[in-house]
Amino acid sequence: WACRAGTSTAFSFGERDTDFSGHANFADAKLREFASDPYTVDKPLANATPYDDWIPKDARFNDGALIAVAPGRYDPNAWGLVDMHGNVAEWTRSSYAAYPWVVDGRDDEGRLGRKVVRGGSWRDVPARGTASSRLSYESWQHVYNVGFRIVCESELKAGSIPVSAVSGGATPKISAR
Repeated sequence: WACRAGTSTAFSFGERDTDFSGHANFADAKLREFASDPYTVDKPLANATPYDDWIPKDARFNDGALIAVAPGRYDPNAWGLVDMHGNVAEWTRSSYAAYPWVVDGRDDEGRLGRKVVRGGSWRDVPARGTASSRLSYESWQHVYNVGFRIVCESELKAGSIPVSAVSGGATPKISAR
């Protein structure tokens, strides 16, 4: 819900075929550089074969990031939240269960078992980054492209400097990672 910022499209910035490069870090043309020389590792292969460059991607676009990047690099959604699609997928507290959703305790904080992951990452094609797409992992499992999206709210106290004055009048970005 928050990632789409009230839109009815797959992403806050448009549909699945929209150029995401200014809005999200997904598997794209830049990921081709992940196919590297096994002896030097830090140099992409000049003529990578399909056996070297095998990670699925949307090669039409290039968001400029090879792997996860610092929060706030991409444009915010209409609600000012950034990093809601892509970069690192989001652990949720929901336990994985088949749809349709029913009241069965899957949202109980103490429930053990597989937990839902949403939002996609730098390693996922855009279709995996929609709000409706979900994967699951055991809660103890370490996953290289999964993290947390955290939103902090604050209220201005009497006499404090407004955020807009500190940021030069620009709309502040609120990071969700």
